Amino acid sequence: MKSIVELRHVTLERPGRTILNAINWTVRPGQHWIVMGLNGSGKTSLLTLILGYTWPTGGEVEVLGQLYGTVDLREHRKRMGWVSQHLAEWMTRDHGHVSVRDLVESGREAVIGKSLGQGEAPYHLGEVLDTFRLRSLAHTRFSSLSQGEKTRVLLARAWMAQVELLILDEPCSGLDIRHREELLALIGQHFTRASSTHVIYVTHHPEEILPGFTHALLLHQGAVFAQGRKEEVLTSKNLSAILEVPVDVEFVHGRPWIRVTPTPDSPTVDKFQRSDLL
Repeated sequence: MKSIVELRHVTLERPGRTILNAINWTVRPGQHWIVMGLNGSGKTSLLTLILGYTWPTGGEVEVLGQLYGTVDLREHRKRMGWVSQHLAEWMTRDHGHVSVRDLVESGREAVIGKSLGQGEAPYHLGEVLDTFRLRSLAHTRFSSLSQGEKTRVLLARAWMAQVELLILDEPCSGLDIRHREELLALIGQHFTRASSTHVIYVTHHPEEILPGFTHALLLHQGAVFAQGRKEEVLTSKNLSAILEVPVDVEFVHGRPWIRVTPTPDSPTVDKFQRSDLL
């Protein structure tokens, strides 16, 4: 494949609003991308286009060598993994009774909670459970897990499926610092192994960007603000522009860290309308 993801002049419109405007973006083999932008910048819409749950108003979407509109998306999605809080909430509501073991094991067939049967040896199931520290929770119902544990289950399920494209949509959302770092360490293991899985990681927090990520896409008001190698894109100037607050960026041990740098012209509480804060 020449590209893992290719969006060509993609536009997404809703009545009275343009969600995405003329997006051109290519993820090539060997690349792992970060996607950043404020709420409402189009990040979630971009992901649903890649996953085939949303159809563009204009332009072309090609993922893993398949042009959308010419492929059975139900089968095609088996080549992709998706981890998000929305997915965890849906699985809790509709499949919360399923055990951790069965959820992870059934990832190989891209179904929910379908056991392979006692007579069949699970493919690397034990190794995957150990990798994501889930063996002690193997017989626990998904609905009784903590938020961080649910995220680990979804990651393990995608790992079990050996997907070609893994989309992580704010996987650390709601986690405290300790559990965030533990989850990032698990994700970081992916980059230390020979793996054919390409990762797209959506976040609001630059400090979550691990050294293994190679490129970054910045969205602002539904359009591409900047894209390219992360060291060239994740600059103080670019992040100040898309976050709409002045920040300084410093890379420490391969991870970017930011601090807000107020100026006399920076927004303050007094300058915000009360409705903006509620």
